[in-house]
Amino acid sequence: MVDEEGRGLGIAGFVFSLISLLFLILFAPIGLILGIVGLILCIIQLKKQKTGLAIAGLVISIISIILCILAIIALIFVWMTVQNTLSKGLSNINQIKNNLSQIHSNISK
Repeated sequence: MVDEEGRGLGIAGFVFSLISLLFLILFAPIGLILGIVGLILCIIQLKKQKTGLAIAGLVISIISIILCILAIIALIFVWMTVQNTLSKGLSNINQIKNNLSQIHSNISK
């Protein structure tokens, strides 16, 4: 039987790993940090005493860390795509502006 005092790190690691999954949806970098904290706490607990929550927290933390890294990569890719699209859009707007200026100057003559 596992004593209640020795389960604290496993419970904390489990809770951090669950919170990490929630932050994956809201803000992946915070989810990544919480997932790493949960992983560390679960590893410490497992070295002291194996508990079911510590094992579950370890598995959830690993999954959460992987998903957070993938989410961060996806966000970077989306950001770069949006930035490139906006840059092309501004270039097209400037080209249209120049064309309209030329048309206006030709009409004025």
